[in-house]
Amino acid sequence: MTENPKSTQTKPIPVNPALVWDYEIPSAEEQTDAFRKWYLARVLTRGNSADLQAIGFETIYVSLPGLNLPSAIRRFWEWYFKLPEVKTRYESANSLSTTDHHSHS
Repeated sequence: MTENPKSTQTKPIPVNPALVWDYEIPSAEEQTDAFRKWYLARVLTRGNSADLQAIGFETIYVSLPGLNLPSAIRRFWEWYFKLPEVKTRYESANSLSTTDHHSHS
């Protein structure tokens, strides 16, 4: 039996229906990793500040390497997460989230 170590960290993300005119929105329980990646890329390319806040910057930080994004958008987020104060915040938060599975709902 193979397990995906990230599957225990995967939690549903809030979906803005206005960003998903061309896709059937799955329920929170039915969200697949493929949908999550697609939707995160959609938020980063077409979303607004409320959409970014809804998914959370930690989710963006963790997911960024696996997202299919236009190069200009990818460069922006890579630049942002390399800023010293930002990098420190999300690297430490990410290391905590891999060992501590508390939800902040």
